Amino acid sequence: MTSGGTIRALVGNREFRGMWIGSTVSTVGDQLAAVALSLLVFERTQSPAWTALTWSLTLFPPLISGPLLGWVADRYPRRTVMVCCAWLQAALVALMAVPGVPLWVMIVLLVVVLMISSPFLAAQEASLPHVLPEKRYDDGVALFGTSVDVAQMVGLAAAGFLVIGAGPNVALAIDAASFVWVAILVQLSVKHRPAADPRGTQRDPEGPKGAFTLLVTEPRLRSLMGMRLLAGLAMVPEGLAVPLAASLDAVWAVGLILAIEPAANVLGVAVLFRVVRDPAKRERLIGPLAILSLAPLVMFALHPNLTWTIALLVIAGMAGAYHTPARSAWMRILPDAYRGRAYGIGRAALRSSQGGGMALAGVVAHSIGSVTATIAGAGGIGLLLATQATVAWRRARTRNDPKAVAI
Repeated sequence: MTSGGTIRALVGNREFRGMWIGSTVSTVGDQLAAVALSLLVFERTQSPAWTALTWSLTLFPPLISGPLLGWVADRYPRRTVMVCCAWLQAALVALMAVPGVPLWVMIVLLVVVLMISSPFLAAQEASLPHVLPEKRYDDGVALFGTSVDVAQMVGLAAAGFLVIGAGPNVALAIDAASFVWVAILVQLSVKHRPAADPRGTQRDPEGPKGAFTLLVTEPRLRSLMGMRLLAGLAMVPEGLAVPLAASLDAVWAVGLILAIEPAANVLGVAVLFRVVRDPAKRERLIGPLAILSLAPLVMFALHPNLTWTIALLVIAGMAGAYHTPARSAWMRILPDAYRGRAYGIGRAALRSSQGGGMALAGVVAHSIGSVTATIAGAGGIGLLLATQATVAWRRARTRNDPKAVAI
């Protein structure tokens, strides 16, 4: 992702190191918990439908809790928010790990745990600009993002073996312990800072009255959000991975197709931050890379074979690295008093675009009877939207900073 010296500098920052290690460990623990609960549901009900429903529940709580609870990260000291949320999650997951707990109680506890994660993540994200010096902020965001991606892949890969070998209750206990570790790490490593907006007194009285208003009226924030929401179209191949592999007479490649996007994204971030060291230059590449992340999907209109399918998805996934500088630029532009609420809204919008895009793609593919045409159509629509957002981003940056050189 970044040079060895940069990583050493980031890890050498005590506050960053505590949040980074805690986030990575808890991400692995969350994968264990999701797999463990799904296995418990299947063992007790023998129902694939209930098992799938339980897994899908992990996607929905942040859509509600993000916009509703993001304000907590602005109204209270952010270290306090992170520590309290981690202890609450540890206690709730520990209850889930108790043998014999009714399934409906476990599912309710899971939903609450996932909802509590929203203010924790909002406080964590809003703290990074204070924890890191400006010249290291983009690198820190990149390391956070790639570490979470890798932790998710490793966690899911290891979860099956651990849950089967040790049992679901042990896996849940490990997840509870990971939250305890997070709480202790944050408490000991992160400095206490006053709340950013304890009673709404830190906001400009002449400015927007709410975070949502700010996000839709500030041109730079609006164009960046537009480019990030293109993930809903870029992830269409993942949503159609099974029928896509079947259409290629390679059902065995489903796992490979699903793994390409996160793996290629990690590689893309590594290349981008190694080749382009200047954050301002990376910001100028956000638009072109957003376009490149969708252009390969248009080529599915030519019905590529498996080799070309993999190549196109790798190119698209690597170009998706633009999300990392877009994420850091978005948070840097936001006034500190709005960061918690804005992060909650943005995370919910991003999750909605991803889930909605994949669901809609499934309906379209079923209706027209062609997986590749659906992917190509998503790429074409995304290409037009990405071009429009790129022009808007360039204009907004130039308007805000006349010295900014657009590509």
